[in-house]
Amino acid sequence: AQEFSATAKATTKNVRDVEENDMILDIGPDACHRLHERILTAGTIIWNGPLGVFEFDNFSAGTRILAQAIGKSDAFSLAGGGDTLAAIDKFNVTDQISYISTGGGASLEYIEKGELPGIQALKFGV
Repeated sequence: AQEFSATAKATTKNVRDVEENDMILDIGPDACHRLHERILTAGTIIWNGPLGVFEFDNFSAGTRILAQAIGKSDAFSLAGGGDTLAAIDKFNVTDQISYISTGGGASLEYIEKGELPGIQALKFGV
């Protein structure tokens, strides 16, 4: 789109064709299809963040397709972060996600490091 608004005209184009004044506000249909196919065959899914400006309906397709694919998947799914939770709610897949956390960045840090300072303090009384 040329502007960040709910009424902006959405134009689909290859990333190589994005011009200086264009804003990328969602993923395109080819990326949606490839992502959907991978999600349905995954064993574990970690979701942190929407794929576009899902709050605007004309830029919500990527996030909607991701949410619905995760919801249909048999994989264990972990979703984290405030925007992710808002997308889960908007697309009505709350009951289809295995585990939901409000801490997106903290969830990723815990996965990466296996520990967080707050949890360590609780465990060891530091």
